[in-house]
Amino acid sequence: MVKIKEGYVMNAREKMEFDRVNALPRKKDGRVDYYYKPQTKYPPRIYVYMHAEIWCDRNRRPMGLFHAIPFLTRPMNREEIEYHHFDIRLCYHQYEDWNKLIYAEEQEADELDKENPGSGAIFLDKLKSFRERCPIGKGVTYIPAVREEVPESEERVYMRELISNGQQYTVGQIGELLKQEQQGEKRPNILILLRELYKNKATGKTERLAITAEQIERKAFISQERTRRNTVRRVYKKNPLFALEEIRTKYPDYSEGMLPCDLMTGKIKVKKTKCKPVLDLRRCQLKKLTHKLLAGNLNARDYQNTCCRIVMLQNAHNLRLPIPLTVTLNRETLVYAFNWRTRETVVKSFVELANTQGMTHEELGRRYKDILSSNYSY
Repeated sequence: MVKIKEGYVMNAREKMEFDRVNALPRKKDGRVDYYYKPQTKYPPRIYVYMHAEIWCDRNRRPMGLFHAIPFLTRPMNREEIEYHHFDIRLCYHQYEDWNKLIYAEEQEADELDKENPGSGAIFLDKLKSFRERCPIGKGVTYIPAVREEVPESEERVYMRELISNGQQYTVGQIGELLKQEQQGEKRPNILILLRELYKNKATGKTERLAITAEQIERKAFISQERTRRNTVRRVYKKNPLFALEEIRTKYPDYSEGMLPCDLMTGKIKVKKTKCKPVLDLRRCQLKKLTHKLLAGNLNARDYQNTCCRIVMLQNAHNLRLPIPLTVTLNRETLVYAFNWRTRETVVKSFVELANTQGMTHEELGRRYKDILSSNYSY
């Protein structure tokens, strides 16, 4: 069961949400994944992801584990499934000490043994076997990895030469290079760079082209991804059953897991319907009474009065009845009837005017006529 602090009293909204989630069926199973994060500028640590089957790669990006593979997995026990049933966010634990990790996992292993005898002990032995391969805690020395310098490719060298000397070429020379590349190797990076140079020279710009090799490669990568994605969608729309085989004729390394990602479309932003703001007196009062009712903390008498007032206001609004306002001045009582669409602010300003000292029905009547004849009142 979910742990609730001793003595904590849930309010009405929390209790309602708790009952709603508690009524939902529990998951039948779940998976726990263990990831090792070597030391960078932070100490090495082990991440334990609960319900790892619902974690996407992008969810692990903030921890630097987007491309990581778990070194150990295990099924969740029933107590864990029950506890994490009430999670509203993805849950994970991180450890920087093996002793704390083993202490926590020993308790989970005991629960696994109760459900499936021997499974918890086997898992615990596997976990302890990674203690030397995944060092965490004090005494771990950080040895920075030495990256081997990879010599630049011929294409990269050619790109740098074009970026540095491309401004000296004429439009004709760049066009000739572009034609040769299109008829020859058709390298996307070179084609994009030559097009940028051609556009820069053809438009008469004298300043040097401000672009780097990394930006060109990024553009080429996005272009290739877009082309592949459009091809996949076109083929799948035409022939869903044999789409994968047809796609592999053009992209031999295309895998089945890439198909859903390429077919996935971005979220379509739903256009909000425009609606006029609620300004008339009755609907404003109904809105306030509804908030008061939903907030709770009303005794039986206040609850009854609020409900009765809501019914009266709603019936009057449905029948489009005028808004009566009784004013007594100098022992003389008159009823001023306002149109049912009259703004709340207008009625309140009239009441405020009626409550001013020395006010008479003659002055109030003139203001009443102005309100009725004004379009702003509605």
